[in-house]
Amino acid sequence: MTDDPLAPPGRPPAPVRYGAGLAVLVVGTGAEPFPSAAGPAAARTAVVHVDAPSVILVDSRAPGGPPMAGDLRVLRIGEDVGRGAAVNRAVAVLPADIGLVAVAPPGLVWAEGALDALRAAAVRHPRAGILAPRVRAGGASVASTHPLPRPGRSLVAVLAGRPWPRVSPADPASEEPVGWSSAPGLLLRRAALDSVDGFDPRYPGRLDDLDLADRLATAGWLTVHVPSATVVYNAPPRRDPTAARRYLSDRTPRPVRALLPATSP
Repeated sequence: MTDDPLAPPGRPPAPVRYGAGLAVLVVGTGAEPFPSAAGPAAARTAVVHVDAPSVILVDSRAPGGPPMAGDLRVLRIGEDVGRGAAVNRAVAVLPADIGLVAVAPPGLVWAEGALDALRAAAVRHPRAGILAPRVRAGGASVASTHPLPRPGRSLVAVLAGRPWPRVSPADPASEEPVGWSSAPGLLLRRAALDSVDGFDPRYPGRLDDLDLADRLATAGWLTVHVPSATVVYNAPPRRDPTAARRYLSDRTPRPVRALLPATSP
């Protein structure tokens, strides 16, 4: 959103009209650093199989910093703010002709045609705020689509010490809306991000994707699984023991919040 000096008092500014351009943000953080080797080859390793007009290495104080990027643009945050906040800062400086933003960790491999498949799905699903690829690791598919958790059942699960949030054993075979996706390489619609003020920076590690999908769903946007787009990534564990409490506290009546444990696995 931008301020319109000509807008009447009390009227919210008109939403920005973005173009159809695509930017790929490769975000390095303390939890997901860039390759340790130096030189342009290492920079290319950070964005394997990416063929997009705008690729940006976003350095959120990743250990060792980004590799020498050659012709790739580097945005240095100056502090490790976590993936979500780093994405917010990078998106804020993109030109208005960029309407789609792919967010990837360093080393993510995009299968041939994956970004094209996600962009085509964005056209087919104009209410999709998040478009999620199929994930493979170690030669096998990894389930990455899950139902949005219900606060009441979630509270019971967390209090009982059960794994939370509940994950699905397998992804749907067809292109369809899902609750949320933990896949790396999400394609985000910039207008949708604007409508919910982007990622919540209070989630530096895990569940930033769940929180975003839930808030987008409340605002009327969809998360769509796109199995024709494939990424390959061996994900390191993303730890944030306070994430479950933070997520449920935002969605639970105040008297109940005291029951939530301070941390969870």
